[in-house]
Amino acid sequence: MGTSLQRTIDRPMLIRTGLLVGCCTTVLTAAFVGVVALVSGAGGVGSRLQFYILAGAVAFVASLLVLEESKYEGGGVMLGAVATGFVGFVAVGLSTEGVRYALARPDAVLASSLLVYLVAAALVASGLGYWSVRNWRLLGQRFPDGGL
Repeated sequence: MGTSLQRTIDRPMLIRTGLLVGCCTTVLTAAFVGVVALVSGAGGVGSRLQFYILAGAVAFVASLLVLEESKYEGGGVMLGAVATGFVGFVAVGLSTEGVRYALARPDAVLASSLLVYLVAAALVASGLGYWSVRNWRLLGQRFPDGGL
């Protein structure tokens, strides 16, 4: 079965994509709960901040090494590494805070429908992120009929 970019859809691709979207949705949900934790005044973040910074640094160096061996050069490599490092810092920090908050205050997370809304938002964000990464070249193009 073909897709808009002539990619085929088969069972292994669906499994890989499902696992990727599922993992991203889980991490994003934990990060969204982390935002709730920070807004609600969960304390002690300062004592863990250095570990979140370390995670961002590891993500930066790892992506720098990977991108250096790819087809990208110069500023594209550095921009990608900086973005990955920042996303790593934010994702690890907020996700960790979200898990800690959910374990410390399960009533606040599970008692309301808040968790369902956060999972839905994370799933939509995962889908948009997946599509954007797969189709990033198309994002800058204009429609041939003069639209966007």
